[in-house]
Amino acid sequence: MGETFEGWTSWVEDAYLLCTPEDPECLKHHYITRTEKDEPQYTVEEEIAMMNEQIENSEGFDIDFSLFRCLFNYHLVDPDDIDFVEEPETNGDLMKRLSKESLNVFNKEEGTEFEFVKVVKANFHYSAGFMFLITFQVLDPSDNQEKLFQARVRYSTRFPAEYVFCRPRPDPEVDSDETSEEDFNGV
Repeated sequence: MGETFEGWTSWVEDAYLLCTPEDPECLKHHYITRTEKDEPQYTVEEEIAMMNEQIENSEGFDIDFSLFRCLFNYHLVDPDDIDFVEEPETNGDLMKRLSKESLNVFNKEEGTEFEFVKVVKANFHYSAGFMFLITFQVLDPSDNQEKLFQARVRYSTRFPAEYVFCRPRPDPEVDSDETSEEDFNGV
């Protein structure tokens, strides 16, 4: 039939604009946290550039969504919502489950014994399902220190989850205070 593109799940997708603040539909989305009253006000082009810079610097894991009035293809995961699951499970429960399984795969492949502690934050974009970019905390039994890990997981309700990668978090170049650890407490 044709060649399939190997590695498409690890490719970092650029931001694309879904709607601008002038679009009344844009304000209906709970992802939007910035309004016309907030300063400074950026143009749509400036927001696209800022979003793409943050995506490039962090591979989509560390985005400060509080900077944007526009709605893009990247979004925060609301741990208390049920966007991706059916009740009684929550998005937070799903992120916890996907993080644990990613860590299990990592431990098996690397011969390590990191222990899952909690989800810190998660972003997503659509990708033949959903591509989750999850940051979570682990305990390293070798030094009894907590460390941050990242997992990229393609998720669909129709197919098994694809654990693209799990790794220790690289040194961050973009800091985001948008989602704090408290947002996922109790997960």
